[in-house]
Amino acid sequence: MNETRRAFMAKGLGVASAAGALAVVGATGAGADDKAGEPKGVAACGLCCGTCPLMKAGKCKGCGAGNAVSAEKVRMKNCPVLTCANMKQIAYCGTDCMMFPQCGKLIGRPYDKGFMDGIKTRLG
Repeated sequence: MNETRRAFMAKGLGVASAAGALAVVGATGAGADDKAGEPKGVAACGLCCGTCPLMKAGKCKGCGAGNAVSAEKVRMKNCPVLTCANMKQIAYCGTDCMMFPQCGKLIGRPYDKGFMDGIKTRLG
């Protein structure tokens, strides 16, 4: 069945948006909402934890929304993106931070420079 994107999105699936880059997670099972409106397994940077090479290698247990992690977890992760999101008390950089398109903290963690340049261009 070939349905439109709008029809697909209207089915009530959890979606995390990172300024145009979408990570779609199902409404049940892995990726289901763990809090109202917050998809499980999406990091503050917007990367779906299930696609992260560090998590697949067993070297990361995920971090979640920046405004939902403890100060202890922020220190333990030692991630400048998570630290910034937690300090600003925002959930996800791509949807909640106006600095997202030009944020140098995201280059290499998890996005490359070309991706971030593309986001800047598309947003104007």
